Amino acid sequence: MFPTDDEEKHKKIPHYYGDIVRVIFVIAGILMLVFLPIFKDLIVVPVGIAIFVIISVDLFAGLTNPLQKWISLINLFISLSAFIIFETIAVDYFSTSEKLYASVNQILAFLFFLSLYFSTKTFRGFLVK
Repeated sequence: MFPTDDEEKHKKIPHYYGDIVRVIFVIAGILMLVFLPIFKDLIVVPVGIAIFVIISVDLFAGLTNPLQKWISLINLFISLSAFIIFETIAVDYFSTSEKLYASVNQILAFLFFLSLYFSTKTFRGFLVK
């Protein structure tokens, strides 16, 4: 309802898009959480690692703020890594009978592609005064 100190400060930081990255990370985390039980047999990593990744994405979404450069760099690397992983899986599975699995991975790749763009703009904003 009322702006917090963080919200007031990030309005003064040019090219801060951490709020958008946060929302994208939460949406991606929800998608991964919802579809994990459905696709657990197709995922090549143990379920515990998949759950750890989902929690990590959510954790870094929560840590995102306009006052710390390091979190924007971590968000950039998470976005880049996740995009590469999910797009690779989507491309590999589109030629199989697992079209839903490929489609969900394509959606996740798209979300992380967007977060990569906004994370890069945010990190650049911290570097360029």
